[in-house]
Amino acid sequence: MMSYPRTLVGAMTGFMILALSACSTPEPTPTAEPVVTETVETPKAEVADSLAVIGDSMSLAVAACDTAKACVEASWAVGTDPEVNSIAERLSAVTGKQPQTTAVARIGAGVAYAEQAVLSIRATKADIVLVLLGANDACAASTDDVTTPEEFDASYSELLSGVHNELPDAELVAYSVPDLLWLWQLGRDDPETVSLWGQSPSCRSLLADADSDEPEDVERRDAIDAVIDEYNASIQEACSLIERCTFDDYAVHDVEFTAEDVSPLDHFHASLSGQATLAEAAWPAAEVALEKWDSRR
Repeated sequence: MMSYPRTLVGAMTGFMILALSACSTPEPTPTAEPVVTETVETPKAEVADSLAVIGDSMSLAVAACDTAKACVEASWAVGTDPEVNSIAERLSAVTGKQPQTTAVARIGAGVAYAEQAVLSIRATKADIVLVLLGANDACAASTDDVTTPEEFDASYSELLSGVHNELPDAELVAYSVPDLLWLWQLGRDDPETVSLWGQSPSCRSLLADADSDEPEDVERRDAIDAVIDEYNASIQEACSLIERCTFDDYAVHDVEFTAEDVSPLDHFHASLSGQATLAEAAWPAAEVALEKWDSRR
């Protein structure tokens, strides 16, 4: 449910950068005499009117509509569907201006996506950058493929510092990793859900033998839950070291999604309702970031 691109739609791969535009200015015609021009300082924007999200399939709203594909209009972060009331739409309601939005997101992205994301983020010129990554690092094809807390810590720190270096005036919002164990609890007693999970090669680290209470399976799930706790501690710490970063205070991780919040297409990704639930949980931290941005005008 939460943002798990390695799931039943894991065969889908791709990278999205949305809503970017650029225009070129013709070079001036050379003149015989040098031209002295007065330097004019570009005025600061009155409102935060550009928003970017760095993420995975959750931010692309995979399986949130009537297809297992991405449905960005339903994204919790940059979507336009009024039923979701995304961060972008909430930002617009506060500022009175529809923001330019960009999804620097890839299906299946984990924290190793950081390097590519940093290379792409500068072009967005975003005033506010939302970051939601980590679910795919824990929800892996096998326990051996789970990103270690040490690797996650290093990569996530590089991500935030890299974004800050590229966009020094932007406010960052670092979101905690969703509670994947809660997802398992939602579906473990439903035969159809367990069957779908069993047919998928994805997220074996958590969802293998989903209805089993054997000690080794319980231990495996508990270990994944503990890893996510360590990821979240790293996210909080990394954010605290960036002056213009707001941590969500575990708001996303603490969300207790309902069965309605899970897509009926794969019993794994967020439904339209789930995207709305996430947007509601994610907004307070984004609102703090907006207030911080406004205070610097």
